Amino acid sequence: MDHQPAAADVWTALDEPWREAFRQAWAASRSGTIAVGAVASTPDGAIVHAARNRVFDSGGPPGEIFGSSLAHAEMNVLARLEFKRHRNLVLTTTLEPCLQCAAAIRLGPVGTVRFAGSDPYWDGCHDFAKLSPREARRVQPARIGPRRDELGVFGTLIARCGRGLSTRFADGLRALGEGPILDLVAELESAGEMERLVRLEVDEALGYLWPRLRRLSGTAG
Repeated sequence: MDHQPAAADVWTALDEPWREAFRQAWAASRSGTIAVGAVASTPDGAIVHAARNRVFDSGGPPGEIFGSSLAHAEMNVLARLEFKRHRNLVLTTTLEPCLQCAAAIRLGPVGTVRFAGSDPYWDGCHDFAKLSPREARRVQPARIGPRRDELGVFGTLIARCGRGLSTRFADGLRALGEGPILDLVAELESAGEMERLVRLEVDEALGYLWPRLRRLSGTAG
């Protein structure tokens, strides 16, 4: 008998910052930009601000970046935080932060970073302690991630769908071991499944993809 948790159970068990981060990522996917979402919350889980990637958007809420390579989800969350008002926030994001976002997180009021999907392209770029003695003495934000489950695969998968994945970038990711996820992306897009999936809510899409996410996460048994 299969005792693995079902998609609905896993989704229900998530705290609200996790669920909102994935809702933001799904909104990004629907808008035609890179599907990454992020949330800043207090340590007890109260959401301070949530945002999504807007690199291909032609507009956005006041205070957020759009239509630029700077317009990542984490950047847009941090851009909305009032200077020196918050401390030790938890930043929850659906994909491992890139170098740009890791640097912004390092300068922001973030005590903990949680991320779902791994991004081998930027793995290790968060470690600023080796840059200078000053940075080595400072406390670095705690990191929790990537998730080694279906949600982790989902976070990476949706970020690889759509127009943000150039051939050169895809080749680089394959060389870093992301071939199985990119193969699933190609399968979903060639069959028109992704076009249909974005009409669903994010938890429904998660449920639809669950068996394939399970195989890629290595939790199937």
